[in-house]
Amino acid sequence: MTTTPFGERALVMGLTPVEHKGLYYYTDRYGEIVYRKLAALRSEMDLHPTDGVEVPMLGIFTRAPGSEDEFGYCGVISDLYKFVGNDLLNENIRTSIREVGMPILRENTLISEDFTRMRNEMIIQSAQAVVNVGDVLPVLIVNNSYNGTRAATVSFGIATSYNTDSVTFGFSLGEMRQVHVASSSVHMASAVSSYMEVFSGNIAEMITRSFNTMLTEDQMLGTLDMIEKFGKKRREEISKLLQEMNQTPEGEEVQLPSAWHMFLAIVRYSSFEPNINIKRMLENAAESVLVIPTRMYGVLERLQSS
Repeated sequence: MTTTPFGERALVMGLTPVEHKGLYYYTDRYGEIVYRKLAALRSEMDLHPTDGVEVPMLGIFTRAPGSEDEFGYCGVISDLYKFVGNDLLNENIRTSIREVGMPILRENTLISEDFTRMRNEMIIQSAQAVVNVGDVLPVLIVNNSYNGTRAATVSFGIATSYNTDSVTFGFSLGEMRQVHVASSSVHMASAVSSYMEVFSGNIAEMITRSFNTMLTEDQMLGTLDMIEKFGKKRREEISKLLQEMNQTPEGEEVQLPSAWHMFLAIVRYSSFEPNINIKRMLENAAESVLVIPTRMYGVLERLQSS
C-alpha cells in the first residue's frame, strides 16, 4: 500500500506550504513549527534546501508562539508522518465534552522544552465526594507530539487534592490512540459519556477499596523498585511523601501504606514532574497499585478498543 507523500497531505493536515522552499508551517497558542524537506547533496553546488536528491525525511524546527527568536532544530520525522495540530486536537475534545453537557472547570497544559510534545489536562466540573479523600473530579488528558514520539491520544483520569496541591492522574488502560480529528467529535462525545458513567458508578468504590487495602512489604518495595528505574532521586522523593502520608503515632508499630497512599504519593510527585515522558511512566506505576473494580476494567477496555 502506497502512502501519499507528506507534502501532498500538508494542507489537509492543517500545515501551510511555503512555495519553492520545501517548508511546511503551523502555529497556534502552544507554539510554532516548521517541517523542512531534506535532500542528499549531489555536489557542493547544491545550495538551495530542495536541491539534490530528496530523501523521505523532514527536519523539525520549533519556537515559542509569537517569538522572534530563530527556530530551533528538534530532529527529523518520516515522510509518512501524520501531523495533528495541538489547537485543533484540543478544540475537538472540548467540543465533545460540551456535547454531553459537562462544563470544563480548568485546563492544565504542559509543553516540552522543544515544543514538540503536549499534554493538556481538561478537568471537568462534576465532583464526587469520597470518604477519607474528598472531592474527586473526572479528567480528560490530551496528548500529542510533532516528532512522532507518540500518537495523538486521549486518556481518562481523575483529579483530587492532597493538602493544598492538586494532583491529576490518567489511566493508561482507558487511553484511545491516534485520534482521527475529522470524525473525532461524535466518537469522543460517546466516549466522554461512557467515561462519566464509569466515573459516577465506580470511582468511589475504586478509591475506597484502594484506601482499605494495605500493601505487603514485597508490593511496596516492588513498586519503589519500578520507580527507581526512572531515577534514584525520584524513588527517594516518593518515599519521603509516602512517609509523610503514613505517619505512625509514637510508640505504635509502623504500618505499611495502603494502596491509595502509595498511589497518591506517586501521583503527587508526578504532578511536579516537568518531563512528560517520565510523568506518564510514573502514572503507569501508580495505576499498577490501584484496586480497580472488574466492571470498571471492562468499560475502560471497551473505550480503548472502540
